[in-house]
Amino acid sequence: MRSLPIALSSTSADSARGPAGRGASAWAGRLLSNLSAAGWLPWLMIAMIAGVNAAGVWGIAVARRGALESADRVFGLETAARARAVESTLSSIRADLAFLAASPTMRALEKDLASQDPTEARWRRLAAEGALLLFLRGHPDVRSAMVESASGSPLVAAGRRGGVPVLWIPARAAQERDDPDAAYQVEGLLDLPAAPGAAQAARLRAGLDARALLARGRPFDAPEHPCRLSDRQGRELAGEPAGSGSAAASMAVAAAPVMTEGWSAPAPWTLRCARPREAALGLLEPIAARYRLTIVLNVAVMGLAVVLGSFGIQQGRRRQVLEARAREEARVRELERQLFHAERLGTVGRLAAGIAHEINNPLEGISNYLVLAREDLQRGDAASARRRLDGVQEGLERAAGIVRGVLAHADPAAPASRPADLNAIVSQSAGFVRMRREFAGIRFVMELDPDLPAVPGDQVTLGQLFLNLILNACEAQPEGGEVTVRTRAGGREVAAEVADRGPGVPEPERARIFEPFYSTKESTGLGLSICHGIARRHGGDLTVENRPGGGALFRLVLPLSPVPGRESHG
Repeated sequence: MRSLPIALSSTSADSARGPAGRGASAWAGRLLSNLSAAGWLPWLMIAMIAGVNAAGVWGIAVARRGALESADRVFGLETAARARAVESTLSSIRADLAFLAASPTMRALEKDLASQDPTEARWRRLAAEGALLLFLRGHPDVRSAMVESASGSPLVAAGRRGGVPVLWIPARAAQERDDPDAAYQVEGLLDLPAAPGAAQAARLRAGLDARALLARGRPFDAPEHPCRLSDRQGRELAGEPAGSGSAAASMAVAAAPVMTEGWSAPAPWTLRCARPREAALGLLEPIAARYRLTIVLNVAVMGLAVVLGSFGIQQGRRRQVLEARAREEARVRELERQLFHAERLGTVGRLAAGIAHEINNPLEGISNYLVLAREDLQRGDAASARRRLDGVQEGLERAAGIVRGVLAHADPAAPASRPADLNAIVSQSAGFVRMRREFAGIRFVMELDPDLPAVPGDQVTLGQLFLNLILNACEAQPEGGEVTVRTRAGGREVAAEVADRGPGVPEPERARIFEPFYSTKESTGLGLSICHGIARRHGGDLTVENRPGGGALFRLVLPLSPVPGRESHG
């Protein structure tokens, strides 16, 4: 009774809100009812815990992505700073080379070495060699330095052996410069002031050690950050070995240009460094571990909630399943009862239609015979009337035979077949149809084999078969035509054919023409089906084909000896 005011107020509120409000309220009520029936509390807990887990996974992913992006930016700045350090070193070397080339020691060195005063030439060579050694000592990135004459031959040369600056004899300098096995050198050329009267100025050639140059600006964790220095054409000048365990797929790559001019390698150069991505996630790992622990605990709580809520959910679902199963079983039983009843009615209907169809043919013949007998009696021709009455007797026996065949079909103890004269059966059936007035315009051609042997079978049912075939042939020619009935013997079989000059049977209809209730005219569609069944029960075969020149031809083939087991087919 207490819920009545609440229900009334709710109805009033829904009416005030209109159809949309009532629809929303009904939907919310169904939702709450379904949640209550399925155990909404465990589902709510599972949804909340799943939301917390999703937030944790999302937080780990965001933090990881942020750490990687920050590390990539820092790594790019480090690579750019290292490139600037290489640029500064190259600029310093280039400036010192220019200063050395313009120094008094290198001026007119070729002319002084060719002086007539041996002492003066010796002191000039010693001064030039000392200047080259001091230059190499102040620039560990320079691998060699030499002064070439205008013709390109070395005058004074210095290089490194084991990292220590040493002097080279000119022949040794040329061999070292042209040695293909020597480390790749980046060379710089500066023209010295031309001597008075000289056609071409001498040159100061310096060769850089690209590996030592790449080591400039290297951070303390350089083994984990391998770098490569290449020129504008992509040729590698120097490279550092990668740290152990570094995979190409897990490396972050940064590149920075190195702007320099005056060296043999085409400018600008490119400094490209690589760094393992895992190194940037080292600080994030403790936070990720705490998130993972939280997720594991949430999963455990979710499992406990599922176990606790499964009992209520299971009971609700079991009740719903049992109710649905009971409704479905009741519906299936009702459908089965209706289907069985409809099937019985259909069977009875098909049986009645078949019997009516088969009995109707002899009844029509009896009616025609009685009309003709009445006319004979009116003319006083008793002999002709007696023959008509014999036809009536034959029709009555045929109808009685059909009834006996129906009863025999239901009785498993059916009598065995007897020898039958196929010519006589065909003649009687044709004569029975010929007397009908509506077929007066049809010409009957009888081509019967006089030596046709008897076949084992039932005379009544075979007569029923030929009566149906001849009637169909006549009905196919409503405007008149020709019906040809032919019998012949061949081997251990006997064949009988009924042909007409009607429209024939189209190819798509031949496969279904012997099916029950299939008809191309306004009929029950049982005549040819019954004929086919009679042929099968006698161990024979009934086929149809188009007659040459137009029309249809039905052919019945019967064996001369009984076929065991065929009497039961229908």
